[in-house]
Amino acid sequence: MTYVVTEACIGVKGEGCMEVCPEYAIFSEPVDDMSFIDPNKCTDCGVCMAACVVGAIYPDNALPAASREFLGLNDYWFRHKTGVRARVREIGVGLSQLV
Repeated sequence: MTYVVTEACIGVKGEGCMEVCPEYAIFSEPVDDMSFIDPNKCTDCGVCMAACVVGAIYPDNALPAASREFLGLNDYWFRHKTGVRARVREIGVGLSQLV
């Protein structure tokens, strides 16, 4: 199991989760609209979930149906950031239109 950052993080990118992660498994670069968890580094401790102020982090086996795409996006960001950034921006635009 690993933890996954979902769409609630888009535009927020709080760093509380990064600060508490004992494995330094949560990443974000200035151009990113959200943070990402490296599934190869995550040790499933769950402290990031408790530290997330917007409720954007879930265990991979408990992701809401609407957020399942983020399991792949978190993993894929570590290999193809440009493609993931584009998809996250698309999702963010869609979310802003719902408001």
